[in-house]
Amino acid sequence: MSEQQLAVLQPRIHSANKRPLEDLLPIATPISAHIDISSVCNYKCSFCFQADTVGMKKAGLKRGFMSLELFKKIVDDFDAFPDKIKKIKIGNHGEPSLNPNFVDMIAYARASDSADIIEVFTNGSKLTPEINSGLISAGLQRINISLEGLTDERYYQVAGVRQNFQEIIDGVRDLYEQKQRANSDLKIYVKIADQAHALKKESTEIFLLSEQERKYFLDTFSPICDEIFIEKVVPQWAETQLDKQNEVSDRGMYDQEIKAWKEVCPFIFMYMHFNCDGTVSPCTLDWPRKVVIGNVSEQSVSEIWTGALLKELQVAMIAGKRKCVNFCGSCSAPMVCVEENLDPHLDKVIRSISAQKEMGDLASNRWLKTVDQVINFQSVER
Repeated sequence: MSEQQLAVLQPRIHSANKRPLEDLLPIATPISAHIDISSVCNYKCSFCFQADTVGMKKAGLKRGFMSLELFKKIVDDFDAFPDKIKKIKIGNHGEPSLNPNFVDMIAYARASDSADIIEVFTNGSKLTPEINSGLISAGLQRINISLEGLTDERYYQVAGVRQNFQEIIDGVRDLYEQKQRANSDLKIYVKIADQAHALKKESTEIFLLSEQERKYFLDTFSPICDEIFIEKVVPQWAETQLDKQNEVSDRGMYDQEIKAWKEVCPFIFMYMHFNCDGTVSPCTLDWPRKVVIGNVSEQSVSEIWTGALLKELQVAMIAGKRKCVNFCGSCSAPMVCVEENLDPHLDKVIRSISAQKEMGDLASNRWLKTVDQVINFQSVER
């Protein structure tokens, strides 16, 4: 196979050209919408909240599948925005391919023309020839495949699952070959972590990806995907599995330089995350659904995006109160999972957002923990 046919070695955050977030605010249309069609997962990866059964039970987390009807309602609601959404991202807290309407949902989203790109996040365990054919026919444009090891044994040690790794390879290869035959615009991204903690609670063992394993990964998957990368395990999931995630260092998930702390979370100005039960979070990391800004079963998507709950949360962030916001205050994702950084541009952000009339009226803030922490947006001094 010629060098021209090998995958590009780059993190997925570099797969698209992006304008600086501070130049876009206020955003009338979310940049991307994450639709979690399944909160059920067939893996229990050590770094993920899915391995924390006690924590999920304590949070009262109900797991299940989003209905096709609710999915269609969300996609239809996107038409109310003045601009097209950049990406509809399917899958996050669970494995989307477990939803029986998985392929139909992708087909509906693509046919709606509501977004520039329809994207899926998967562990690749269900990439059978039949599913692969359906994904291509549905018009899927990007698929991100996460590997949890390079052997059957490592999958069991890290994700607690009896996974035939050769089936993963065969599934990715079949998808790549089918998309080539169909001349599909689908882009396949395959990634693995540079290290992983053992799943067993009492174990402190860490499996580092050796140079030999790195070479095997690149040699095996580069010819059968479009983009490939070795990511880092970072503390992206707050309040769970903290001993199985790495501490914040000077490098992020995509090997980008990071700050030790960001006052303002960029996610809540860019994204919407639709949980499988219809509740909506302002970012993808709210696994216990503690920062709910609406319910799409009862409201329109645009009502939630322009609603007081999200605006007040944004005000709290701009005022430097992130540490006071429940769950957000303990989250490291703004530092390790995203390059955007609004902190140096707060004056510009305040001027831009204060131009929205409704922001000036938000004298109270229900996101802050105590009454004496209530802020008035108009009185914020920078």
